[in-house]
Amino acid sequence: MTSLQGYVTATYSELTEALGYPTFDGPSADGKVDTEWELFDEEVGQVTVYDWKCYGHVARDGEPYRWHIGGTNRWAVEFVSNLLNRDATYV
Repeated sequence: MTSLQGYVTATYSELTEALGYPTFDGPSADGKVDTEWELFDEEVGQVTVYDWKCYGHVARDGEPYRWHIGGTNRWAVEFVSNLLNRDATYV
């Protein structure tokens, strides 16, 4: 289980280029997430990148979107920032 650690702004295309296709690309059981990548790093642990309450797949429309970064610690933000080679912000 992860919790919000920060944010990164990127297009859906940029994320799929860096992270591959999403682990989940349909609505979550509670309907709050439509797109989510689940990643794991030996040093950082579980990391998720996801849209939050972005009903209707707005995050995939080709425009930059503020994606949520989840993790078990703040290193998740730096991990995603490094994968995308861009700045990310902490909560």
